[in-house]
Amino acid sequence: MNYQEKFKLTDDNGDYFSQQFDIFITGVREDADLRHNFILNKLKSFKGLIYSFDTCENAVKFNYKIEDEKRTLLESEDNKILIPDLQILLSKRGFRGANICVDITNLKQGILFLLIKILLKEVHPARLFASYTEPIEYKKKDIAEIGETEEYDLYDKIMGSTNGVPGFTKYQSQNEILLVAPMGFDSQRLQVIYESLKPKILIPVVGFPSFVPGWNLTAIKMNYLVLKNADCFDSIESCAAASPFEMFELLETIFHRNNSNYDIYISPLGTRPHCLGAAIFVSKFPSAYLIYDFPIEKKYRSENVLKANIYYLSKYIG
Repeated sequence: MNYQEKFKLTDDNGDYFSQQFDIFITGVREDADLRHNFILNKLKSFKGLIYSFDTCENAVKFNYKIEDEKRTLLESEDNKILIPDLQILLSKRGFRGANICVDITNLKQGILFLLIKILLKEVHPARLFASYTEPIEYKKKDIAEIGETEEYDLYDKIMGSTNGVPGFTKYQSQNEILLVAPMGFDSQRLQVIYESLKPKILIPVVGFPSFVPGWNLTAIKMNYLVLKNADCFDSIESCAAASPFEMFELLETIFHRNNSNYDIYISPLGTRPHCLGAAIFVSKFPSAYLIYDFPIEKKYRSENVLKANIYYLSKYIG
């Protein structure tokens, strides 16, 4: 069966998509962040429930609030334990058999990974969508400090990957490691994970076509040292920055080609759509390992809106 999987959200089709969702899931951001409410503002005719999720720094606990379409607060809870309380919440609140859209624009990855797994493998909604608002630019540092390698001002700190990803942790085997790493604009995150895992093979992934021309080259530039140390420039793969589908397919190809000889580790450090594709893949292929370093993002890290996409994910349910 052939059907369209990715749609650009516009003023012309906003009313149509407003009627496709019963539940809209989003993250928590300042209202002044233009990308945060961009999708909801396009869904002017939406008549359903809005769930907003946030997590603590290490993603052990989460908060949520439920609002109606007028943004009237119906319920809120703080300091819930991510495992098992997220699964309990989703199983008891009418998610099963509903039409759900997950806006990944500002949803923290610590809850995104587990949320996708629960929806696909346990809740089984009638239809599952995701949405994402692309930025025009990320904020750069105003003044570079001496010895500073980072160009962009994206994070307050990095929590690290030692605790594992909730819902995806398992014991490391004695097999050699192949690490697949979609890259972002950070010079240290991949370096730290690479030094910690010491993989036999590193396969970097750049977002190309990128949201903005040249961003793929920026990702290579910012990760140049680790790519040089791993001698893996010839192994760089490309995947459309805005496509979770291409990321899933790329990971599936790499996995089937190498899993008989290596443990496959995936560290999605790039775009949110790449994180979504990785979350879907590891949910469907549980023998793969997911590793993430839980950065604490700046309140305002991007500028202006390029466009918004709707993704149809129902083929991955089950």
